[in-house]
Amino acid sequence: MADKIIMEQVDVSRRKAAAVELCKGEIPGARPVHHTIPAGQTLKLVGNCGYYYILILIQGKASFTTADRTDVYDTRLTYVPASDTDLTIVAETDVQILEIQWDIFPEDSEMLAEYRTEFPVRVPYQDSIQYVDRNKSPKTISRMMIPQRVIPRFSLGSVESYGYDLVKPHSHPMLDQFFFSFPENDMDVLIDGEHIPMSGNMILHIPLGADHGVEVTGDRHMHYMWIDFMPDNELALKRLDSSHIPTGTVRSFEAEEK
Repeated sequence: MADKIIMEQVDVSRRKAAAVELCKGEIPGARPVHHTIPAGQTLKLVGNCGYYYILILIQGKASFTTADRTDVYDTRLTYVPASDTDLTIVAETDVQILEIQWDIFPEDSEMLAEYRTEFPVRVPYQDSIQYVDRNKSPKTISRMMIPQRVIPRFSLGSVESYGYDLVKPHSHPMLDQFFFSFPENDMDVLIDGEHIPMSGNMILHIPLGADHGVEVTGDRHMHYMWIDFMPDNELALKRLDSSHIPTGTVRSFEAEEK
């Protein structure tokens, strides 16, 4: 199985502006793009292009400007502009951004109205809804960065812990999924019984339907994003609704012993 796993390392050492598409063609309708934006430079994203821009500010400080507002952020953030809106990002320091391009379907306008989504979607990382699920230990901190029913057929979250901890192997054939590791991440991904080391700034496609989990040992730091796409929207929503249970609390490892 390991030779069939698509995993790519992102080069964050670049000093020049760069946009690199990752895991090309792995998930239909989805295109991850990693952006390096040096301080003082600009990234312009044009609206009405047929897909959503789902943006995760991973490192740095940047301004996000649409026609009617400018927001400045210097911590991790998820940001989604309206699909018909141009967006200009100006890096105030060196910036690393993960962009997910996600194709728009004809029925999306009705779904967005049903979900009452307000653009731009802006979720500072520390404000993400925390949740528990049956595959993770009480030690783990899990976050919904974009819960289901915000962007059609899409959800985004993260998992954080320190060794020893385990995300129990499980499968979800109704959810196609990338893992993307934050820079501090150091863990092993378990796929169909094989251990696959995953360090920081990497992206991995979990084969659809594969049995997968995560293990972190010693004093290593597990901190990664799961990025879910829903080929079967109804079944995927049922799965997420039943497995991601909001805690109503806010934890951080900085505020408690590891």
